[in-house]
Amino acid sequence: MNYLAHFYLSFGQSPLVVGNLLGDFVRGRLDHPRNSHYPIPIKQGVLLHRHIDSFTDTHPQGLACRQQLPPEFGKYRGVVTDMYFDYFLAKNFDQYYSQPLKEFVANVYRTLEENIAILPVDALPLVDSMIKYDWLYHYQFIEGMNRSFQGMSRRFPFLKGIERAGDELMAYEAKYEPYFRTFFPDLVVSCENFLRLS
Repeated sequence: MNYLAHFYLSFGQSPLVVGNLLGDFVRGRLDHPRNSHYPIPIKQGVLLHRHIDSFTDTHPQGLACRQQLPPEFGKYRGVVTDMYFDYFLAKNFDQYYSQPLKEFVANVYRTLEENIAILPVDALPLVDSMIKYDWLYHYQFIEGMNRSFQGMSRRFPFLKGIERAGDELMAYEAKYEPYFRTFFPDLVVSCENFLRLS
């Protein structure tokens, strides 16, 4: 899953929000000395991030959705699927959460800004861009998705071609959305269970 879903699955807990972001930047074992400065609740967020990624990568609906994508997306079909699922979550946010999307993302941005000192240096440009251009709110619009895919294509040469994923979504949205709607409730329950048992 992409950033909006990770933050949603933090269930309003600030340390989990921070840890869910750090999941893309913290490598290896969390008891390694290089990771020792992170508080335990934030480490739990990192572990939750890893759980979300693993669950998504192996869920039948996630796998089926990736298989529906055009062959041209090749090895980054998973990235495209994650983005599509964030789009469906953002577009239908009022069906999944009592707080409006605008307020939810403002709280996420505030949490990240309040914890900026603990974030690794390589995460700072991403957080700055996320807040400056309000990524999370604009995920609900095809135009916002197009900007995200185009930005990813520019920043990461190995994702060349992903800029066309927005056109695919616009043309075949109705084909992809049922995968999300079947998959996402399973993911929510899995994350609730993970946190309860961890």
